[in-house]
Amino acid sequence: MKSLKIYCISMNPKHLNLIKRLKYEPVGLGDKFFSDDWYNDKSGTNIAFKNQYYGEYTFHYWLWKNNKINNEGWLGFCQYRKFWKNINSNINDSSFENLNNMVLKKIPPELDKHESILGEPLFVNQLRFSKFIKKNLFFFYFFSKKKNFIKVFPKF
Repeated sequence: MKSLKIYCISMNPKHLNLIKRLKYEPVGLGDKFFSDDWYNDKSGTNIAFKNQYYGEYTFHYWLWKNNKINNEGWLGFCQYRKFWKNINSNINDSSFENLNNMVLKKIPPELDKHESILGEPLFVNQLRFSKFIKKNLFFFYFFSKKKNFIKVFPKF
C-alpha cells in the first residue's frame, strides 16, 4: 500500500492544533501570519498574490513549481472543515474522537488500484433557502439552471 499525505488548507492560524491532531499537513493561505509549522504558498516560485482569485490552487501551483510533489505515494487535499471520510464511517457523532477515527488516513485496499479519487460533485443549483435565513442574509436570489449563475438582489 502506498503512503498518503494530505494537506489541509486553512485561512486561519487558529486551526493548527486541529489539523495537527488529525495528522494532516497544515497549509496556511491568505493574508494572515502563519508560523513555520504551516506550509504556505508565499516562498519560492509562487502566485500567492492571486490567492483572492484562485484560492487553494495557488498552493497547488506552489507544490508543482517548487518540486514538492513526491510520486511515491498518494497526495490529497482537504479544507479545515471539509475532510475525506472513510467509506464506512458514521457521521452522527460529532466529537473530535469520532472525527479523528472517521477521516481518511490511509487509502482503502479497494481504492489502491486507482490513480485518482474524486469526491462527490457539488452543484450550485442545490442551494437551500434555509441557508440564507440561518445566516441572516435577507435578500432574494435567483438561480438559472440553464445558465448556471446566481443573481443576488438585496432587500430594499
